[in-house]
Amino acid sequence: MRAVEAKQRLDEIIRLLPKSKLESVVDYACYLKDREEAEELWRMQMTSRAYSEWLSSENDIYDEAFKLD
Repeated sequence: MRAVEAKQRLDEIIRLLPKSKLESVVDYACYLKDREEAEELWRMQMTSRAYSEWLSSENDIYDEAFKLD
């Protein structure tokens, strides 16, 4: 389904919903938006230079410091 078709279908459904259900739709849409933003932030952090340097062999001292005996 293309984006335009999906939006049209969603508009049709939304017009038929009572107010209580509309609030749930808005809550869910906000959840999806927030989750997507959080996932993008996570990807940016995992690919950052600082994270790569932290994982490098030069920082093996942390492995020793957090080693479980």
